[in-house]
Amino acid sequence: MSKHTPGPWAVQLPADDSARIRVVDKRALDYANHRIADLQYWSSKERGPDRDGAIANAYLIAAAPDLLEALQGVLRVADRATDEFHVARSAIAKAIGEKQ
Repeated sequence: MSKHTPGPWAVQLPADDSARIRVVDKRALDYANHRIADLQYWSSKERGPDRDGAIANAYLIAAAPDLLEALQGVLRVADRATDEFHVARSAIAKAIGEKQ
């Protein structure tokens, strides 16, 4: 069983010019103390993701608990011996920290 912080998670964009975007536990009343991840961005793509890329990464991270739950549900009702389902099982194992 995965021990991650349960969802829902939300993206918190900075109110100022700081280069930090946060993914937070949406259930918490004080987002600042319930961070899941901090993402930084740079004006130069050579140093890392730009603002748009960092925002896209934040939304992908924030969706992770929902994606995991949905994929586990699909496998519960329709597990097949196909490459696509093998990829799904591998993604679940990766998400919950199991060896693949």
